[in-house]
Amino acid sequence: MFEFINSKKSKPSLFIFPLLFNVLFGQGFLHTSNTNILDGNGDKLILKGVALGGWLVPEGYMFQIPGSGSPTTIRKKIVNLVGEDSANEFYQKFEQNYIQEEDIKAIANWGFNSVRLPLHYKFFSPSIGEYVEKGFVIIDSVVTWSKRNNLYVILDMHAAPGGQSPGEIADANGIAELWTKKENQDHLVEIWGEIAKRYSNELTIGGYDLINEPVLPNNMGNKENRSLHVKMRNRIRQYDKNHIIFVNGNYYSTTFSGLSPAFDKNMVWSFHKYWNDVTIGTIQYLINFGIQTNRPLWLGEFGENSNEWWSRVINLVESRGIGWNWWTYKKYDTITTIASVPITDNYKAILDYWGGKSSKPSPQVSYNGLMEMAEGLLFKNCEIRRDVIASLIDKRYLSESIPFKNNIIPGMIAFADYDIGGLGISYMDYVYMRTGVGDQTSGGNTGWSYRNDGVDIEKSTDTTLISYNVGWTEPGEFLNYTIEVIKEGKYIFTIRSASETNSSSVTIFLGQEKIIDALDLPNTKGSQIWKDTILGEALLPKGKNLLSVRINRSGANLKLLNIQSKEAIGGLRIFEHKLYPNPMSDKIKIEFTSVVKTDVNISIYNINGQKVWGKTDKSFAGSNHIIWNGKNMNESFLASGIYFISLDDGHKIIKEKVTLIR
Repeated sequence: MFEFINSKKSKPSLFIFPLLFNVLFGQGFLHTSNTNILDGNGDKLILKGVALGGWLVPEGYMFQIPGSGSPTTIRKKIVNLVGEDSANEFYQKFEQNYIQEEDIKAIANWGFNSVRLPLHYKFFSPSIGEYVEKGFVIIDSVVTWSKRNNLYVILDMHAAPGGQSPGEIADANGIAELWTKKENQDHLVEIWGEIAKRYSNELTIGGYDLINEPVLPNNMGNKENRSLHVKMRNRIRQYDKNHIIFVNGNYYSTTFSGLSPAFDKNMVWSFHKYWNDVTIGTIQYLINFGIQTNRPLWLGEFGENSNEWWSRVINLVESRGIGWNWWTYKKYDTITTIASVPITDNYKAILDYWGGKSSKPSPQVSYNGLMEMAEGLLFKNCEIRRDVIASLIDKRYLSESIPFKNNIIPGMIAFADYDIGGLGISYMDYVYMRTGVGDQTSGGNTGWSYRNDGVDIEKSTDTTLISYNVGWTEPGEFLNYTIEVIKEGKYIFTIRSASETNSSSVTIFLGQEKIIDALDLPNTKGSQIWKDTILGEALLPKGKNLLSVRINRSGANLKLLNIQSKEAIGGLRIFEHKLYPNPMSDKIKIEFTSVVKTDVNISIYNINGQKVWGKTDKSFAGSNHIIWNGKNMNESFLASGIYFISLDDGHKIIKEKVTLIR
């Protein structure tokens, strides 16, 4: 059902990838020393990773399933929808597509150094004493891909036998039976022993995250949690004395009292952090615990919030030498992930049925919807959230305004395409993360579309450039845009807005200089009825500039800012050109810069005035170029001599002489 790498055991392959291992893995395993995690060379390493959640332990919210669901209840829904055979076909494709090497390669290229692989015990041992190869084949594949791409893999038991918590994320039935039934604990110990036996010598594996987010029954606590962790540690160390053991505290990996002292020289305390403040006070008790036990800390999970929240969390923990793993890499149709999977009409019909909004879809629609859902998981079909990636891994995020789009001026800018960057850097909004403190309770983007900052964005009826607009504006908010002005001159600013009030207005700044005074925007009689309004004109210098749109009074939805060159309106097209090399031997590059998108006719004439070559180029505002290879229309080489090049932009003709020497 699952075919990637056919080997049954993962073996070290140092001779295959020596350069990669020298870079990250060095001569040994990821390991600990006092309160630090060290790489194979013995150098301190801050783990910066993402989780591959939803793959082997599907959670309903990730797939937009109404009422969510556990792996078991989701499968029952699917079987009830299409039957057992079609469900098996779906899951085969689902598991095959969810994570592939292309995903792992992208994660490495973005700058992460590790992945956390959540496991379900049934992929390895459905019942005690019984083992299946499916889960090990998956680990082998992820290890092979990660080895090629220089990533550590941390294995995470996300769903343990019986359930380590009573909730859906542990695939439990409402009771955390891992803690109430000895056979479940024995089963988990056996599974970790088998994993350790198979992977003890695998350098790519960074460690074993033994129990994800334990939540023990009310009459139990970290005493029982510690006892089970010690049993797992003892079994692992029979076969594997190399890998780090990650230990989670009770109550979703947040409480650690009763877990000390440390019980292994190569262990790390793993804590999770969700929906709380980003101050040092929220983790000081953990820092104290790490110092007290002389063991490192690792933020094993955090996320499901805004870019601003988790960028601050990362800044907080890294400043204390603590590594992290972000939850989670891929989900369906959401702004809070890196790879967002599209929802098709057929899959939407299934969701509506499960949510009680419509009748049961036909068998064909149901089958198609599920298979489309699985196909959408491929990396090439996902929408990659660049703003999320930057907020996690780009050190400039909290200090610089980073271009989100290449804004060539003259041209149009979609308001939702403001720069990437933190609060007060690329944008200002009053509600920008979910902490439960003060007014930061909703999480940020009210429209829950397109971007994952505090800026409120919604779907727009106007699809010019993009199908989104900025809304819910408030006085004092701003949006910054890095622009590239191709020619110094005067430019006319026009805004496209929609409003049901008469009081909204904006001001335009270039850097810290006001260039367009506040102007009232019209009441268009509807929040999606759009109208263009000329704001005024301003002189813009050539080159890169930072444009800021500031909200003076609220009430308007903002769609586009159109910045037009007055010279272009007067007929100017091409204003710069260059030909090189001249003389030419085999080819010449014809470069030209235009202030607007236009058709340019390029013609080559011989010394007798006969046209020997020509082409019409659809040029863009900004830099353009054409290559002429010294051939005629029939692709025959022309003789040495003098030729004339003509550039006709419809308003003027530029002529240059060129010498061809064979």
